[in-house]
Amino acid sequence: MDKDINDPDFILKIYHSNKGNLDQINAIIDAKLKQIRQRKISIFENYIKSRLLKNPKKLEMTALEINPAEAAYLSVYPDVNTVEKLDLRQNQLGDRGLEAIANSKIIVNLKELDLRNNQITRVGMQSLMASPNMKNLTKLDLRLNKMGGKLWFERLKETGNFPALKDFRGGGS
Repeated sequence: MDKDINDPDFILKIYHSNKGNLDQINAIIDAKLKQIRQRKISIFENYIKSRLLKNPKKLEMTALEINPAEAAYLSVYPDVNTVEKLDLRQNQLGDRGLEAIANSKIIVNLKELDLRNNQITRVGMQSLMASPNMKNLTKLDLRLNKMGGKLWFERLKETGNFPALKDFRGGGS
């Protein structure tokens, strides 16, 4: 696998160097993906668009094998600014994908975030805890990940970055 294309920093670098021009960004990423026979980012974008047309406040992307690079793409995709409920359960986000979502300056209206079964560890939780972009989050589901421990709700609340969080499910809960 091409190491660059699966690195969220690569996606973010392309985004910034092309000033958010999605046509240019998609062409660059698709050319790389064609070389390694992976899903085109334009197909991923079309899926995002179709889901948002159905309901701009709710984005369900369950079990699509979304990787950290696609999570980074999603984190800078302009039309997700209206999303209040994001369901990314049963994907392959890992810690880097969670970091991209948590640090998104666009996905800031989230009220519900479902990240069950995404290979997230304590490293990803540290990124989430440091994020100032989740102020509206009321519900967070992180079950079936590799975080360990049962005090994550308290830790998240202690940061002051999650004032609205009321419903948390993590670890084995």
